[in-house]
Amino acid sequence: MDKLVSKETLLRQVDGLRDIARRARRLAEIVDEPEQTRLIQCADDFEESAKRIEGDAASAKTSVMPTSALGSKS
Repeated sequence: MDKLVSKETLLRQVDGLRDIARRARRLAEIVDEPEQTRLIQCADDFEESAKRIEGDAASAKTSVMPTSALGSKS
C-alpha cells in the first residue's frame, strides 16, 4: 500500500535538501581539496534531488499524492 505525501511535506523536504546543500558548500570552503570536491558533488546531488521533488510537488494535481507517483532516481 502506498503512503500518501502532501505537497507541503514535499516542499519541506525540498527546503531541507537545499539547506543541507548550502551547509555542504560552506563546509567545502574550509576543507582540503579531496574533501572539497566530494562536498561540492554532494551539494550538487542534493540540489538535483530538491529540484526533482519540487517539480513533483508542482505538477501534483491534488495536495496529497501516493509515494509511488514520485519520480525516483536509481
